[in-house]
Amino acid sequence: MHTGVPLPSNPMEELEQNKNLAEAAQLTKQERKQLKKQRKREERQQGRSQEKMKKIITIAVIILVVGGGIFALGWFFSTGPSLPPTSQLNHSELSPPAHIVTSPIPAAIQKHMLEHADGGGKPGVIIQYNCEDFACEQDLVDNLTELVKRYPANVYLAPNNYDGKIILTKLGRRQILEEFNQRTIEDFIGR
Repeated sequence: MHTGVPLPSNPMEELEQNKNLAEAAQLTKQERKQLKKQRKREERQQGRSQEKMKKIITIAVIILVVGGGIFALGWFFSTGPSLPPTSQLNHSELSPPAHIVTSPIPAAIQKHMLEHADGGGKPGVIIQYNCEDFACEQDLVDNLTELVKRYPANVYLAPNNYDGKIILTKLGRRQILEEFNQRTIEDFIGR
């Protein structure tokens, strides 16, 4: 005998379906209508719950992807080399105490020197050396000092802790040297 209802492949589903059919046969027409409405409400509510869960999962995935991207960018920039500035953006209106100093020049002041030497001259050139992290020749600082003394108007000399043994900087340009090369430094200053 066929009732027109497809038979489920799962025995538990079949048992539940038979139970529902038996209950429905004992109910009045109005009770069956009420039961049908209740089941539809439950199905809609279950559908809304599933949709809500999908939205929550989607938002969580987006947050993870964006957060991971931000973390990756932060990691990338933090592992990049530490180098002196080449722009005047966010500079201070201060000048170093002299053109040849024995302590590092703060980045904001370096930026100001790149804009104009001594706060009003032509754009500056900053020569910095790092003998703490790099093996410097015994006469490196003396050679740099003598060179800078020949350019008193706009050239500065200072130690640094940047990732380069000798770093030449001017507005929009930077050059890193592994050893003292007077001609290269003079060319950089003159350009």
